[in-house]
Amino acid sequence: MGEQYFKGVLAGYLGANYMCGPITEWQIDIIKENILHYCEAMIDHSLLSYQEKEDQKRQMKQSLEVYIQGVKDEMRGMGRMR
Repeated sequence: MGEQYFKGVLAGYLGANYMCGPITEWQIDIIKENILHYCEAMIDHSLLSYQEKEDQKRQMKQSLEVYIQGVKDEMRGMGRMR
């Protein structure tokens, strides 16, 4: 689960015009939570050991946080963030 997946989900929401006009931080945070739950479920249902699953979840959460912060910064820079 990487940045490409995060980009795809976020682009899907934005591209489908679920969020036209200015975007609030809480809207992006809701998308982030949905991505997080989906990725965690995918990891939980994998054949990895418990420790490998925990490691992947930790890495995924860190990557997601960095990516979402970048999206917020970009939206602010474009004047789309309220």
